[in-house]
Amino acid sequence: MRIVSFERSGRRARESARSALETLGAAGFAFDGAPLARGARRLGALIASGPDAGAVVDLSRALAVKLALEDAGAPEVEAESLIPADPLTFLSRGARSLAAARAALEFVRDALERYDAPDLRAAGIVLARTAVRLHAPVPRPGKIVGVARNYPDHARERGDSAPPVEPVLFIKASTAVIGPEDEIVIPGAVREADYEGELAVVIGAPAQRVTREQALAAVAGYCAANDVTARDFQGVRGQRFLGKSCDTFAPLGPALVTADEVGDPQDLGITTRLSGEVVQSARTKDMHFPIAEIIAFASRLMRLEPGDVILTGTPGGVGAAREPARWLRDGDVVEVEIERVGRIVNYVRAERAPDQTGV
Repeated sequence: MRIVSFERSGRRARESARSALETLGAAGFAFDGAPLARGARRLGALIASGPDAGAVVDLSRALAVKLALEDAGAPEVEAESLIPADPLTFLSRGARSLAAARAALEFVRDALERYDAPDLRAAGIVLARTAVRLHAPVPRPGKIVGVARNYPDHARERGDSAPPVEPVLFIKASTAVIGPEDEIVIPGAVREADYEGELAVVIGAPAQRVTREQALAAVAGYCAANDVTARDFQGVRGQRFLGKSCDTFAPLGPALVTADEVGDPQDLGITTRLSGEVVQSARTKDMHFPIAEIIAFASRLMRLEPGDVILTGTPGGVGAAREPARWLRDGDVVEVEIERVGRIVNYVRAERAPDQTGV
C-alpha cells in the first residue's frame, strides 16, 4: 500500500458531484459533498494499476461511503476516527487504522470495476494525480535519525579507511522536511550544499531495546529521501546538526510504501540524478549496517516512536567527493529513485546571500 499526504490543487465543481451525491443519498448516506478547502491536508493512497493508476484515494471519505453502505451509524465520524488526516496520528493508532485504510482502498478498487457502484470520481473520493499536491508522507516526524557513512564507498570517499564497529548516528531537525516536488532552498550563508540520496525507514510501532530479529516488525514502511547537507558548516565549522538541518534539507516521499509491499529492504536499487546526470547508483545490500541492526542499536538508548524516520545512509558519489566538487546550484533538479519505493523530484533555489550572515 502506498500512503500519501495530499491536498487538492485543482478545482472541483459541485455540479460534477451531484449525481454521485444523489446515489450516496439514495443509499442512506448523508454525505455533505462539500469540497475540501485548498490547503486542507488529507491522508490518501495511490492506486497502483488499472485505468486509474496514479490517482489518489481520499481514504477516510472512501471508508465513510463503505460504512454508510453497510448501514453503520455516523459513518463519517467513524471513518475520520479510524483514518485521521494527520499521518503521525494515523501511524500511532497502529494495526486497526492500517486495516481500515486497506479496507477503504479495496472498496474503491472494487467500486471502480462495477457499473452499479457509487461514482467515486465525481464525488471527489478518487482524484486524478494532477488534481492534488503531494506532501511528505510524514510531514513532521518526531525525530529524524541519520546514519553516517553507512556505505563503504561513501566512507572511503570521505576519508575513512576502516569501517566503524557500530552505527554512527546523528539527529536531523524535523523542520527540514519537505515534500516530493518542493523546492530545496539553499540559504544565502551556505556555499557548499550537497545531495545524499537515501532510503528512509518510517517507524510504525514503538521500539525500545528490540533485538535485531524483532526490529523490522516496528517498521511501517519506506520512502525515498535526500539528506541534503551544508558541507561548509558540517565539515570545516564542525556544525553537523546545523549543516544537516537547514530548512528544506530533508525531502521525503513520494509515498510511505508499506513494508509488505517493499519486501526485502536490503535488496533495493537506489539512484540519484542531478540535472539529468546519474551521480549515485548502488543497492541497499551494500550498506555496512543493515536496517534491522540500525534499529536495534538505536533502540538500546532511545525509544523509537511511530512516525520517526531513519535515514539509512548514502552511497558514494556525493558532490563533495567529485573533482572538482559539484555543489547544488540554483536551477538544479535532484531526483532520488528507489526500486519498489518510488521517486522524488526536487528543484533547487538559491537564496540571495545576506549582507551579514551572523553565523
